[in-house]
Amino acid sequence: MHRVLHIARREFVSTALTKGFIFGGIVVPIVLMILLAVVMPLLLKDKVPEVNGTIALVDRTGELSDDIAGRLTPESIESWLNGSAAEMVSAIADAAGASDEATEAITKAAESAPAKELKADLKLESLAASMTEEELETAKAPLREGTSMTDGGLMALVVIDEDAVRTEAEDGTYGGFQVFVRPKLDDRVQDLVRDQVRKSIRETRIANAGFEADRLDALTQVNQRRTQEVTDTGERSSLGELNMIMQFAFMFLMMMSVFISGQYLLTTTIEEKSSRVIELLLASASPMSLMAGKIFGQMCVGLFLILVYGSLGFGGLLLASFADLIDPIMIVWFFCFYFIAYTIIASMMAAIGSAVNDLREAQALMTPVMMIVMIPYMLWFPIGRDPNSIFATIMSFVPGVGPFVMIIRLSSTQPPPVWQVLAAIAVGVVSAYVAVWAAAKVFRVGLLMFGKPPNYATLIRWIRMA
Repeated sequence: MHRVLHIARREFVSTALTKGFIFGGIVVPIVLMILLAVVMPLLLKDKVPEVNGTIALVDRTGELSDDIAGRLTPESIESWLNGSAAEMVSAIADAAGASDEATEAITKAAESAPAKELKADLKLESLAASMTEEELETAKAPLREGTSMTDGGLMALVVIDEDAVRTEAEDGTYGGFQVFVRPKLDDRVQDLVRDQVRKSIRETRIANAGFEADRLDALTQVNQRRTQEVTDTGERSSLGELNMIMQFAFMFLMMMSVFISGQYLLTTTIEEKSSRVIELLLASASPMSLMAGKIFGQMCVGLFLILVYGSLGFGGLLLASFADLIDPIMIVWFFCFYFIAYTIIASMMAAIGSAVNDLREAQALMTPVMMIVMIPYMLWFPIGRDPNSIFATIMSFVPGVGPFVMIIRLSSTQPPPVWQVLAAIAVGVVSAYVAVWAAAKVFRVGLLMFGKPPNYATLIRWIRMA
């Protein structure tokens, strides 16, 4: 046992306490997260680039040309930009779970903020409403010329149906419109054209029906106050999508820790074998003690990563007053399934590392490990949406995959019954024991084997004969 702990300490120190690991695995990700939190809002600003061009309009209704021309003036575009920014800011604040007062304050600030600088010179060119299909094709031809947004050429062609604002159809349906644009036209400019044409058609329909657009908006809009969750400590805004994010966060934290520490185990085993250091280690410890020490040492590396990133996540929830999202028993279950998942994957990594001579050869044997890691990642959303489905329940007891699936289910809004959790732990412990038993046999044979890399059939033969 003393040798196992000594080997484990050596693995941990040589991995987690190096400058490269601390800088690359901890400092750089934390700095990137801070930079993203500061820089992303600046990058997401809805600023339309400088625009100088012509919008061609085929208005078959004969009623919309002047109104659309007024909506493409610099003043109207400025108003549209500010309105779009306010809607985006409000949506982000709502998704983040901000309070009603905070959302309202943020939205008002966005509406009252100075307009984004926009040098727009859009000219509306009205074409004949009676254009034939052949003539329309001729009118589209300039769209194929160039992609610059400042050359003053034709940028878009809008065709509005004859019955877009007045209809004689028995079912009362109206026509619509279609926009043709030059290749690679900025999507924000396309949004501008579509929104302004859509608003013009909508308000003209309302006026033709004898209503006032503002009055109709007031009648159809309903002020729905934010949904509140009633908790033991009082009421708070409903978390909504944050519940799904928590599921992914728990699964990703486990997946990242297990895979990174397992990858380090694979790499160090291959390096020690290829440099013949492993022969010196075997002179003072048995293969089983060596494997156990390496697995235990890299497990501590994984736990170190969990403590660092988990503390950051919990600190963020604490600042947002969402710390009660994490049930203390969830932490217990998390570490139970982490130990199971890590033991299975680390055993496979140790076996692969002992059987090959370099990383290139290891890639050919990594398919089972990658499947265990990627299957929960791909199935996270359907399992999280329906955590107690038959499929989710079955996947909870699949060796290797089960720990990740159970973490998704446990962090969902409908946790599984306790008996399923305990049963999954029992299955996981048995699976981990089998993985360690099989890996030990491969480890014992493969450490001193050199030459042609083994395939899966060879590994199975080593397990049977060792």
